[in-house]
Amino acid sequence: MRTFACVILTASLISAGCGAGTVNPVDLVRPGVRLQHLALRNVGLSGGTLDLVMAIHNPNRITLQGVGLEAGLDVENNHFGDVQLAGPFTLTRSDTTLVTVPLNFRWSGVAAAARSVLDYGAVNYGLSGSFSVEAPGGVRLQVPFSGQGNVPLLRP
Repeated sequence: MRTFACVILTASLISAGCGAGTVNPVDLVRPGVRLQHLALRNVGLSGGTLDLVMAIHNPNRITLQGVGLEAGLDVENNHFGDVQLAGPFTLTRSDTTLVTVPLNFRWSGVAAAARSVLDYGAVNYGLSGSFSVEAPGGVRLQVPFSGQGNVPLLRP
């Protein structure tokens, strides 16, 4: 009888251990996204490149693997452009990760917004989009985000 109890206990521990690598999507807390700052990478006659530095806070006790990100940026209530990050990024557990995504722009399409970006040390922005994460156990989630505020513009 004692051997049978040990077998049952061992089987219970093994099955509990196997389930530890999987994640129930309901238990995950949605990571938060805010725009940390904008950085002017380069400017030319036809346009330039602006880096969007996003702070993504992962409140969960597990590391999440980012597998893609898409966002639209508005500056001073004018659409400035869209970004897409197809490469992987890691969201450390219980921490904030900075993710930099370049935005290429042309003067012809963003004249009013670009002038605001270049004339002031900070700009009012609106940011909305989504990113995908993969949690342990292969659980893939789409995380929408949006926000607005005022951020500094860093120049080279």
